[in-house]
Amino acid sequence: MEQRSDTDLVRATRQGDRSAYAQLIRRHYQAVFLVCLGVLGNVHDAEDMAQETVITGFEKIRQLREPGQFRGWMIRIARNSSINLVRRKTTAEKALDRKADTPMRHSDAGPDLQQAVAQLPWDLRLPLVMYYFDGRSVKSVAQALEISTSGVYLKLRTALKELHELLTAPGETP
Repeated sequence: MEQRSDTDLVRATRQGDRSAYAQLIRRHYQAVFLVCLGVLGNVHDAEDMAQETVITGFEKIRQLREPGQFRGWMIRIARNSSINLVRRKTTAEKALDRKADTPMRHSDAGPDLQQAVAQLPWDLRLPLVMYYFDGRSVKSVAQALEISTSGVYLKLRTALKELHELLTAPGETP
């Protein structure tokens, strides 16, 4: 059976042939995954980012100028997306570190609350700190974290629920 070139598969994908895109992904997924793994350093994040790269590639395939350069194009998408994730995480961690270095201004934010907040996953902790302790608006938090306002509300609601569970667990201290 004759193998179709990347150029032919890209053209077929642009014409709506999803099986052509699946063939491209089978051919190049390992390279995309390895780039993500190299940037992110852990398998779980690399798998997630590789999957996002596959989706982004499909959505933007019409923007690829040279169909024969599909592999390099996908690797650039994977690398850039992975670097952006690292930057977002680093920014979030720095903001949390700054908050940990400065005492909370609220009198009701005692040691138990501080310990409970510290136990939250960073993706819930950061919006919570930005909104409640930094006094930012939901829109400002959404822009800073590059998520939707409804995403911020969801994260805040989830964080508050987890905080409640941490603070009200019988016989346990956070």
